Amino acid sequence: MKKNIVIVDDKANILKVLKVILEKKGYQIETFQKASVALKYSVRYKPDLIISDIRMEDMGGREFFYLLKSRGFSIPFVFITAFGNIEDAVSLMKEGAVDYMTKPIDYNSLKNRIDYLLRKSKAGIYESLSEDKVLIGSSVSMQAIYSRINMISDSSSTVLIAGESGTGKELVARAIHKRSRRRNHPFIAVNCSAFNENLLESELFGHEKGAFTDAIRTKSGIFEEANGGTLFLDEASELSLATQAKLLRVLQEKVFTRVGGTNLLRTDVRVIAATNKNLQDLIAAHRFRDDLYYRLNVIPFSIPPLREHTEDIPDLVEYFISRICILEGLTVPDINQSFLLAMKEHQWPGNIRELENIVERILIVHKPEVLEAKHVRGEPEFVNVSSNGKQNERDQIIYALQQCNGNKSEACVQLGISRRTLYYKIERYNIEAFC
Repeated sequence: MKKNIVIVDDKANILKVLKVILEKKGYQIETFQKASVALKYSVRYKPDLIISDIRMEDMGGREFFYLLKSRGFSIPFVFITAFGNIEDAVSLMKEGAVDYMTKPIDYNSLKNRIDYLLRKSKAGIYESLSEDKVLIGSSVSMQAIYSRINMISDSSSTVLIAGESGTGKELVARAIHKRSRRRNHPFIAVNCSAFNENLLESELFGHEKGAFTDAIRTKSGIFEEANGGTLFLDEASELSLATQAKLLRVLQEKVFTRVGGTNLLRTDVRVIAATNKNLQDLIAAHRFRDDLYYRLNVIPFSIPPLREHTEDIPDLVEYFISRICILEGLTVPDINQSFLLAMKEHQWPGNIRELENIVERILIVHKPEVLEAKHVRGEPEFVNVSSNGKQNERDQIIYALQQCNGNKSEACVQLGISRRTLYYKIERYNIEAFC
């Protein structure tokens, strides 16, 4: 299979010469005069290597490099620069670029360097922030997120990420870890709403043999397993007051005891917590400790809902289409502008997770050659939320339960909510009959 190389330069003659020379070597070459167009192509098709000029009118090579890097891709970059701008190239090498060449280009040297880099690299080079999922978007809102991630990553301070369900809080946490000094140590994510109080305490802090009925052996907890790394506490608002007290001690003193134990154990773990609820409201209701809140909220991080940065929807749609089609062995469809317009008009109560689920369902069910507005209109989730919110939410939950044959865990994933929330909604809307 031919290696795919992207070349970006705003001078057409350079692109033409490089394309001819490298195609003779057997490479698949894609050329772009605009880095913004090359960015979209690279996100979708993940080339094996990128050769880019640094200074261009549309978008500079530096910005192109940072945008791909901030989304989790580590595609090898070779930069082309004028002799007087070598300092720019050297600084980019420190940021992760693999090589640079000065103009005028020595074509034999370039071919040798490309051969070496592609032999050295593994197939399908890029790494993602969360398995095969990455942060996507180039809007002002997303740029602010990327900037803040880079700003706070190397700190050991606790971070509190606030945002609605489905906005990508865990992806942000993973991105922070991946860019930190702790990146070679474990990243462990825990959904606090998925455990009862006793089980969560045992998971976090471990337990001694005989601490409770089923404790047949001593078990180390996550604070031991994540030592040196990062612990992500999702839905931190669901922590019991007892567990909150024990967590506070770890944050303050870096020590804890296993359940049923007395020995103090030390840990060096960075905690990143996330919530879709207003913790200050919970403090007022005496359901969350104010001292723990201030310990967690050393670095606040807010993620906007998708409806506030809909300009990222085209990039998100392209990314999900590419990923889902690869996983499911489907042909990648073309995208009609009417499809994207309809997607932008939706309110997205489930945010990016809802968008991904809907794109996947359309691809699996319809297998379209071209995505059009009619596919959007056929989706039960696409309703005018503002007109009758409660009824629409009830309909969405019923539809999800029917699609999942009553499996509540699968329905939670599809809806982007916790099991606790789902049970509450089932009772509130009297829809037990559909389970």
